[in-house]
Amino acid sequence: SDEALTKMADRHGIKLFTGKAGSATWFDCNAMHGSGDNITPYARSNVFIVFNSVENAAQEPFAAPIRRPEFIGARDFTPVK
Repeated sequence: SDEALTKMADRHGIKLFTGKAGSATWFDCNAMHGSGDNITPYARSNVFIVFNSVENAAQEPFAAPIRRPEFIGARDFTPVK
């Protein structure tokens, strides 16, 4: 809710991450985050990469009617060495 978000912002502040073209920001997906609309005339792309333990492999969906496509939720759990 707006009220809960306002309380969090008041308590912890808001940090802005900015950088020059080609910069990247890495953060834990559990961090409260948001990305505003791109108000420039230049394209902006987002890439979301998830690193997960092989012990936390994706399961069949419990709420969605179908599983995520392979390019979003890969089913190859071969550990990276």
